[in-house]
Amino acid sequence: MSRAERRANDPKIQQRKQQYSSPLGFPAGTVTPSGSKGAGGWGVSNPKAIPATGTAPSVNPFVIPKSAGLTHTSQTFPNNYYVDWNLTTWRYACDQAVKFGYPVSYATMVCWVFESSPFVQSLFNAITSAIGKVPIMYVDEKGEELPEWTIELCSKSWQKELIKEIALSHFWGFTGINIDPVNNKIYKYPQQDLDPINRMLRQSTYSFYDGEKFDDTPNLLWIQPSTSYEKFLGWMQPIARSFIQMNINKNSWVQAARRLAFPLLTVGYPQDDSGYDVFGNEINPYKIQAEAIAANIDPSKGLVYPYTLDTSGKIVKSIEIDFEATGTNAKSHGIFSDFNEAEKNEIREMILGGTLTSSTAKSGSRALGDVHADKFESVIMDMVEYVEAYLNDEYLKKITKFYKEFPAGKFVANKAKQMTLEEITQISTVLVQNGKRLTDSFFEANGLVKEFFEDAAPTAPEAEVKTMSAGFIVKKKL
Repeated sequence: MSRAERRANDPKIQQRKQQYSSPLGFPAGTVTPSGSKGAGGWGVSNPKAIPATGTAPSVNPFVIPKSAGLTHTSQTFPNNYYVDWNLTTWRYACDQAVKFGYPVSYATMVCWVFESSPFVQSLFNAITSAIGKVPIMYVDEKGEELPEWTIELCSKSWQKELIKEIALSHFWGFTGINIDPVNNKIYKYPQQDLDPINRMLRQSTYSFYDGEKFDDTPNLLWIQPSTSYEKFLGWMQPIARSFIQMNINKNSWVQAARRLAFPLLTVGYPQDDSGYDVFGNEINPYKIQAEAIAANIDPSKGLVYPYTLDTSGKIVKSIEIDFEATGTNAKSHGIFSDFNEAEKNEIREMILGGTLTSSTAKSGSRALGDVHADKFESVIMDMVEYVEAYLNDEYLKKITKFYKEFPAGKFVANKAKQMTLEEITQISTVLVQNGKRLTDSFFEANGLVKEFFEDAAPTAPEAEVKTMSAGFIVKKKL
């Protein structure tokens, strides 16, 4: 009898499986479609499941690392193995996620990159800040805004967070979201719990079979900008590769600085003084003392060393203390800093459309900065169009199930560009020269409402007043 048959015929095992299974066919502790009698909402478990008793589980796959530092390069759980991230392990983690739908290693790697790099986090902040400034509204079939539904569907904090997560899916490649419109909450699932090939939420990180499909559940959203093999893992795939190289480079920088950047203290001692201890063993007390000096070196302490006097009374050091000059020049660090800055510029060019939109240069011009700003704006507008398309497709299909008498319409992003004061001045001058002027609607579209303006007081009529100054008649106009 095989192991599977023995387990199938064991009443204790079958009773335990029945005890923890859902009568509706869903895994215990996961979300279920609205309208069912099982679990639902955000983080609510199956009421038929056995509650926690407070005892430690027999198997705990979530092992938090016990060490940290330069030698511990993976610090994201669940992870009970040591990973020395390099280009080989990077390729292996990417292949696991793309070919087998198993993103545990990849999720560990990209989380480590995000958590360890303020530079990478600044890219996320740049995108979310720009996306958050683009208003989203809900309009009817004729294109007229429905203000009450715009407030209900677009103005809440969890909805704004959802819009940002849709945009940030370009970084992650794929994202799983649990929405709860009833309680106004949103939860983003860790990537290690997702199956990107089957679009499924796994019941357990290491489970391949038990899970819930995103397409079958109204409160689960699957966000994936591209399913092509080259873009399957999003921007974080090349960012992680560059960060691994920069991290290795920084570690090499630290090691080189310890050896080459500064003069090194050296402590020398006589090789052999033919000394013996009380047991008759050869001993070199100067070596012991030299090692103690090198081991306990402290800038706040003085160095003590023995010496003898020659026949003329001059000091002869028994232990020589000196500083060795380095074999490199003061600019030797440039090879490291130049490499890291070049890698960052490549990432800026890929994400932001240029380098001047996120870095401070020693030289440049206003015109060049405007060019880079326009490129960044085009990147944001393209991302806004994707957000708008997703809201009107996947999101609209599911959000309608949570409302009664949901009006027919669509989500629209206000992509109108607000002009600068210089641009408004130029347009106004041209219009005035042609006998026209700007309307109140134009100023409102550019962030200036008519309540901010009032009519100026009429000027006094002109009159000539003659005054005497140094024997001359001067005419003034009032």
